[in-house]
Amino acid sequence: MLDELDHELEKRGHQFVRYADDFVILCKSPRAGQRILTSIKSYLKKSLKLIVNETKSKVVILSEATFLGFSIVHRKIRWTEKSQKKFKAEVRRLTKRTRGHSPVKVIADLQAYLRGAINYYVIGIPFRDIRDLDQWLRRRMRLYYWKQWGRPRTRRRKLLKLGIAKDEVHKASRARKGHWRMSQMSLVRWAMNNAWLEEQGLPSLEKQWCSIRYPEGPKGSEG
Repeated sequence: MLDELDHELEKRGHQFVRYADDFVILCKSPRAGQRILTSIKSYLKKSLKLIVNETKSKVVILSEATFLGFSIVHRKIRWTEKSQKKFKAEVRRLTKRTRGHSPVKVIADLQAYLRGAINYYVIGIPFRDIRDLDQWLRRRMRLYYWKQWGRPRTRRRKLLKLGIAKDEVHKASRARKGHWRMSQMSLVRWAMNNAWLEEQGLPSLEKQWCSIRYPEGPKGSEG
């Protein structure tokens, strides 16, 4: 239906980008933008019989504009704060400690979601952000395991199996701290280290980011 809009914008000489019913028209000044907005709303209403969403349609400077979850900041594409919150909210939902699923199921769900989400947002995620997200994701998973292990004796058995010394285990297995604080405790982090979590199937966001951004390896690397 909006193919007609594309032709109309091209005929008027506007620079624009559209995906489904979400589109951005670029212009040189706020005044020109307001004039174009009024004109295009009138065209959509009269010619295509479509109603424009007034809350989402507005004139803004480029740094405040968002499109499909991205914005342009200092000439660089970045995912928006809203996109970040949406991403984290879904990871929290999948790793919610009261879900009642096995860690195997949780990790499988994470693999499916993260593969698609990172592929989509990767162009707008800086490296420092992906490293922070990786650390946060691992902590969420340690939290889930800790909750699943439940009783002190179960936690003791699991920690011993993961290599914690007998005289050190009680510091974690009988600790009264909350689950979130325990997920960051040094003994727990050492037991459920990054390599162990990866063996369980937890994706490495950093590795996924690097494989997409630099499929042939970092620039300047050899061998």
